[in-house]
Amino acid sequence: MPQHSASSVSVVIATLNRSAQIAKCIERFRGLEPKPGAAWELIVIDNGSSDDTAARIRALQAECDFPLSYIFEPTPGVSAARNAGIRAARHDILAFTDDDCRVDPSWLHSIQQVFANDPAVAMVGGRVDLFDPEDYEISIRRFDDRYEIKTIDDMFTRLIGCNIAISAAALAGAGAFDTAMGPGTRFKAGEDHELFYRVLKCGGKVIYEPSVRVEHAHGRRAQDEVRALKANYVKGRATIFGKHIRAGDRRLIKRAYWELCAYLSSRQRPDGVQTTREPESARIYLTSLVRSFLFLH
Repeated sequence: MPQHSASSVSVVIATLNRSAQIAKCIERFRGLEPKPGAAWELIVIDNGSSDDTAARIRALQAECDFPLSYIFEPTPGVSAARNAGIRAARHDILAFTDDDCRVDPSWLHSIQQVFANDPAVAMVGGRVDLFDPEDYEISIRRFDDRYEIKTIDDMFTRLIGCNIAISAAALAGAGAFDTAMGPGTRFKAGEDHELFYRVLKCGGKVIYEPSVRVEHAHGRRAQDEVRALKANYVKGRATIFGKHIRAGDRRLIKRAYWELCAYLSSRQRPDGVQTTREPESARIYLTSLVRSFLFLH
């Protein structure tokens, strides 16, 4: 795995028809405390918005005291948007967060410090707390300890796509986001963990660092919203297994089988989570596993 050599950062955020959210997200970057002397930029990718997203970002560009770029990417899907940001990035580290996240003032400095302290690090994931405690406790990561990610269980448990940074060299080795996966595509989720898995397979050193912190203002409180998100997570997880099994990763066959069994009965998953019988999740999982095996490569 190639190593990075500096701590300059390109931050990439994709957005779609959430002009109020992305404006609040960008405002938080005014208070960042980056590592002295290290360059950074913020790249916002508009994935085909029909609201006033473009106008809001243009207005913020005129006010910001940091480099803020706006790119319109019409190809649907968060992966296509993030890849457009990757192509535009000028720095050695690429950091990703979401338009409904609020970065901590020390977020950028903490990312830079992790890579500066250990040139072997390929990727770092961070802590994700709820911005509003009234929101449902989902899409968060609240671990307090620094931890090296070595297994697929570690990856699913500790990492999440709304708070991640990866060296440009590691990204070049593992490849960019799969544009067939993620929100806005047929395969609704999993694009983040699928990339993380490729980084691990390439031998990259991956760290969970709690000081790299954001707050997630996802706003989900209704049970139907939560159920829909959980269903997409099931689809994404199965899609990762199906894609890599088709590509010859036989180690995942047994893992995919046991995960399906876990949805069909009350038992303990390989990652230690106790499950209850979920026949609908089993149907979604199996359907996504088969579809991804047949159509993804």
